[in-house]
Amino acid sequence: MLILGITDITRKENFLYYRREFVGNAHYGMPDKERFGKIEFTIETTPLGTKNVQVSLVDSVDYPVLPVVQGLKKFILGLDSEGLLP
Repeated sequence: MLILGITDITRKENFLYYRREFVGNAHYGMPDKERFGKIEFTIETTPLGTKNVQVSLVDSVDYPVLPVVQGLKKFILGLDSEGLLP
């Protein structure tokens, strides 16, 4: 399972400066074919500066959920560290 990208990322309105909420479409590469699915994710910065990512899959996935969520978390942290999130 490979995360190929996240498109149409939009930021939800939130009044907490340490918590950012987003919606987007994830592009998964599965062994048999490629699929798309809607996701929601949150990046929360702790007082010590570490970032916690929570991912919610809106659309169902025909694959074990845990590897998909772990892959998405790594991909999202990469996007955030490169400054590519709105």
